[in-house]
Amino acid sequence: MKSVVSLLQPRAPKWIYLIYLIGAATLTARGLLLSGFANSSLLYLGLPFVISLMLHHFIGYSKNQSALGRYLNHLRNATVVMLGSSALLFEGFICVLMFMPIYYLAITIGFVYADYNERRDRRRKSRVGVYAVPLIVMVLSLEGVVPTTSLPRLNAVTHVAVVETDIRQLKENMARPIRFDAPRNWFLSIFPLPVDIRAGSLASGDVHELDFVYKRWFFTNLHRGRLRLLIEHVGERDIRTRVIENTSYLANYLEVQGTEIRFTDLGEGLTEIALTISYRRLLDPAWYFGPLQRFAMEENARYFVENIIAREQFDG
Repeated sequence: MKSVVSLLQPRAPKWIYLIYLIGAATLTARGLLLSGFANSSLLYLGLPFVISLMLHHFIGYSKNQSALGRYLNHLRNATVVMLGSSALLFEGFICVLMFMPIYYLAITIGFVYADYNERRDRRRKSRVGVYAVPLIVMVLSLEGVVPTTSLPRLNAVTHVAVVETDIRQLKENMARPIRFDAPRNWFLSIFPLPVDIRAGSLASGDVHELDFVYKRWFFTNLHRGRLRLLIEHVGERDIRTRVIENTSYLANYLEVQGTEIRFTDLGEGLTEIALTISYRRLLDPAWYFGPLQRFAMEENARYFVENIIAREQFDG
């Protein structure tokens, strides 16, 4: 039987290295997920960068290949590692889709860095400054590790619309059964809708419940969860809600705290609706997940205003 040492020799088949890297990536990611760094940049930026360097070092590429050919092969191998480790970690398709852009960014940075250094070595050029890229990636990967390296997480988005409906009718719309049958933005369509909604009248103290079923692998590997929304205040021109429980798949990405709806009578049958959603970002880095989550929340606010609060106007 071949020893581990012999398998790590340069003549070993390349698929052996891929298997080892999938195992190493899985164990490292699992360790991070079980630690206090589960949502930090170490997992989403630092680990992919190291995977890229290891791929380049252990597998390598033919010297006769073009730069584009080497890069495409590198992306193929990196994709194999990502999908293999994701399957072993039982990650769902949403996690994979959200992870892919930043993963490929880190993989690309690692490839360019390693490939450039390899060519410098062949030409025996000075190596001054070759550690700048790893240092920058390391610093960026520290975001979220400790409070001092974390950026503000509390956020709020507001969608404003002017409709030809009075406030009384708008409130009646909100008290009617909630339906999510209107077309959604392409980004929102990735996320599953609630399978069951239990909502009482629109009165202070009511609790609305939404049940979610997330099929991580499209048809199987189910995650069931619930979002419970307390109607905290119902005034003449404003409504406030607060999330009191969230075990749905959404809780893995952000913490929705509540909403505030304000109605302003503009006269001549016009009403301004301002819906604000408050939430807390859970994932780092902020420069990547921040804009994604803000876009999703803005589209959610727009969808709710148009299809729940002012449903007749936008339906017709």
